[in-house]
Amino acid sequence: MSSWEATTLLLGEYSVEQEQNPVFTVADGLIWLSQSVHRNSIVRKMQIVKMRGQAVHPGMHTFRITQAGLRVFAPIDVAVAPVPARVPETDSTISSTATATATATAKPRLGMGIPGLDDMMGGGLPRGYSLLVAGPSGSGKSILAAAFLAEGAREGQTGVIAAFEQRPTRSRGRAMTELIESGCVGVVDTRDATLSVDEISTLLLASAGVTVLMTSELEDRYNDLRFSPYGTAFLTDAIIVQRYIEVDSRLQRVLAVVKVRASPHSDALRLFHIGEDGILIGGMLTETEGLLSGQPTRRSHADETESG
Repeated sequence: MSSWEATTLLLGEYSVEQEQNPVFTVADGLIWLSQSVHRNSIVRKMQIVKMRGQAVHPGMHTFRITQAGLRVFAPIDVAVAPVPARVPETDSTISSTATATATATAKPRLGMGIPGLDDMMGGGLPRGYSLLVAGPSGSGKSILAAAFLAEGAREGQTGVIAAFEQRPTRSRGRAMTELIESGCVGVVDTRDATLSVDEISTLLLASAGVTVLMTSELEDRYNDLRFSPYGTAFLTDAIIVQRYIEVDSRLQRVLAVVKVRASPHSDALRLFHIGEDGILIGGMLTETEGLLSGQPTRRSHADETESG
């Protein structure tokens, strides 16, 4: 077939144990298809193992078989924007980096819908950023996310809810129900067995400039400060962490802005309370130390004098 200069498509059924088959070496291109069970559905994956003489996008790509044929859902980093080539660092590179930082800082900001939180974040969340809100169960992650959606609706922006671990109908307040019924906030039922995570992500981030708020439930391990159990926190542009602490034999909540990429922000640990009006941010526990240990202690007057 090669001597005839024919373009040939070979099909075969192979298991993982047969990946070293000699035919794979002879072929100029190799596309590997697989399928697995995810919840109650079959998820199909496609991987371009090689394409001789050409660069390919690495990784597994979810695809669906439809009446029109195959529809591939590329990973988000491929679907949204290519990764720029790395160049040696020079004076001009440093200048360009400084310009990019200034541009990021000057991005339009979105309000979080919680008094005081915008100031902590340096003026709100830059448009197009991804924000991770991490904290233990019941710390107020969903309430913070709902406030963000409600603030966007007040500014005439459309929001979308996608819950991966529970149905979006749970923990929905009256105000959020009204926003959904009015069409200001849409709902993607990610528990639908016909949708995979890649398909949902493509739907959510299909257009440029989408601002994403993600929540991650963590065990409150005070000796192990991690923001995501999957080690992906470094991919986000901003992080807010919520923690429980014990003060005077009472369980209280604190939050802090860990990072806002290319933007100054507060480094303060602030108390906050959840009331009928949502999250209310309070002051700092300036007379205590060791807040992240979960059991802060009172600062002695000697320490206060020294710090003064």
